[in-house]
Amino acid sequence: MKIINPLDLTGRKYLITGAASGIGRASSVFLSQLGAELILVDINAQELEKTASSCPSKVLLVACDLLDIPKLKESIINAVSDFGKIHGLVHIAGKSYISPLKAISENGVLDTFKLNTYAGLELAKLFINKKIYAGEHGSIVFISSVYGIVGSPANVGYAVSKAGIIGATKALAMELAPQKIRVNCVAPGFVKTKMMDSNTGSFDDNYLSVLDNLHPLGLGEPEDIANAISFMLSDMSKWITGAVMNVDGGFTAQ
Repeated sequence: MKIINPLDLTGRKYLITGAASGIGRASSVFLSQLGAELILVDINAQELEKTASSCPSKVLLVACDLLDIPKLKESIINAVSDFGKIHGLVHIAGKSYISPLKAISENGVLDTFKLNTYAGLELAKLFINKKIYAGEHGSIVFISSVYGIVGSPANVGYAVSKAGIIGATKALAMELAPQKIRVNCVAPGFVKTKMMDSNTGSFDDNYLSVLDNLHPLGLGEPEDIANAISFMLSDMSKWITGAVMNVDGGFTAQ
């Protein structure tokens, strides 16, 4: 009897945002190693090229600002026309916004929400079009955060965007189930990426030690999140939709 690897993504095509670095790069490389062909999206064309150089499968690069929604949609439509219809997408692109309530600004909150949350909704809306969706094995994965689930001082603008992703995941899971499209999200804890380094660069060693201790299994690696994303795209999770998978080294278990 032939054993079928449920993580084999040969023949599948996915769109990945934020593919130029960190979790996006790790996820792109791993999905490519599993056989998936990928449309890689990021604003940083040079770093996208570096990601592509590590991907063994076919990839198409789209250098685009996700805050420019009309341009984003045009770029994806053109990409799919050349690449072929896709089976799903992963919205990883995002930004942090650390600011106490008294200092937050409308532009700061809205820009964070637009990139972290709304861009994902626009991509999902585009994906369900018959000209974009391959019509089978449909799977959308959003990236939330532990801070969409638990509280943290000076983090309200970011928390709004990540909590919004969780609500959107559950709502879209119900809306898109008749089309056999699953919608799930992964909520990472602190992962060792350049974004984390930029966010913690002003913190002293004592705080960094506290941060590490908040994760019983220690801080995460980009590959830890890539593994969860791959599971959510694959047929191993074919009966899972509307779920929030905490991948946080135990952060939210406390």
